Amino acid sequence: MGASPGRKISTMKRIPVAFSFVLLISILIGCRSSHDQESFYPVLANAKKDGAIDRGWIPEFLPDSSRSIHEVHDLSPSTVWCAFEFDPADAGNLRRNLKSLDSLASSIGRVTSPDVPWWPKLLQGNLDVRKIQDSGLKLYTVSRPISQVETETLLVAIDGPKGRGYFTDTWSGSKSR
Repeated sequence: MGASPGRKISTMKRIPVAFSFVLLISILIGCRSSHDQESFYPVLANAKKDGAIDRGWIPEFLPDSSRSIHEVHDLSPSTVWCAFEFDPADAGNLRRNLKSLDSLASSIGRVTSPDVPWWPKLLQGNLDVRKIQDSGLKLYTVSRPISQVETETLLVAIDGPKGRGYFTDTWSGSKSR
């Protein structure tokens, strides 16, 4: 005895449904990373050549010795996260462009996670200044114009002796008009 014709039709109908389900799951998994672009630059000169500084994704104040630059950004809303290394001898020059930050008001102490492996968990969510400082990072801010009527303030974390730094504009209250 073979399978009845009714059963074959039922199985044939399931194939498109199963295919559609797998396609939908694949699309949803692919949408998990919603960043418009993620870039890596071995040295700052590569970021300059690519136009990342001109487009505003990487600020002009990074030292020329900056290397191993990881950057991810979204266009809408405009947000950026960046990790970089630099020659520790450049730490003093880097800090001259930054304003020291010893505490965070509760309304500005939250950083959105970029969901990338190179961004430290310590700089995600509600920030704990003491834990950040205990890790060797010092917090700073720097403001820069992004249009004639709008400025943004970057939250910057620097470990001068180790020559590593991070910045983001995703912390609450970073843009003003």
